[in-house]
Amino acid sequence: PDYRLIPEHPFPAQLDDARAAYAWLLARGVQPERLVVIGDSAGGNLTLALLLALRDAGEPLPALGVGIAPWTDVGNSGASMRDNEAYDWVEKRMADRWAEWLCRDADPRDPLVSPIHANLQGLPPIYLQAGDAEILYDMIRAFAAQARARGHDTTLDVWPGMNHDFQAFGDAIPESREALARLGEVVARHVP
Repeated sequence: PDYRLIPEHPFPAQLDDARAAYAWLLARGVQPERLVVIGDSAGGNLTLALLLALRDAGEPLPALGVGIAPWTDVGNSGASMRDNEAYDWVEKRMADRWAEWLCRDADPRDPLVSPIHANLQGLPPIYLQAGDAEILYDMIRAFAAQARARGHDTTLDVWPGMNHDFQAFGDAIPESREALARLGEVVARHVP
């Protein structure tokens, strides 16, 4: 979906647009059990927020949510925000600026803004991918650990030495090929 972006459009513009796109699919007869919502980075944040918003509104949920290097905490928690800056193409100062733009009038601890603070009860399974050299690594790992500790079906696959959104390298490196193949396998298991 061509959703509205920051800085011109702070929260909840992106979530409103994602909900509209999802509703459009359902209105055209697409069955929710045939849908997978996938996003990377800020789009991974949006994926998780969409699942929460749909659940809270009593709307039909997709078969699976996927976050590729999802920004789970706009408070930018975790030591990897600083420790991995030397290895990543994203820097903490950039993430802090994006958080300011996103949260103009929103509380960064709102689960729809920072899914790390969410109760995931009632959500479909969530599949996550991350590289352990990305600045978001600690928050992604914390999100997955909290979800699993609360009994949610959440899986996190981690690739050593990979930076943020390494999947974008496509066929250029073995790690991205493996990650994309695994993503396809996970989707195939969840969509009839």
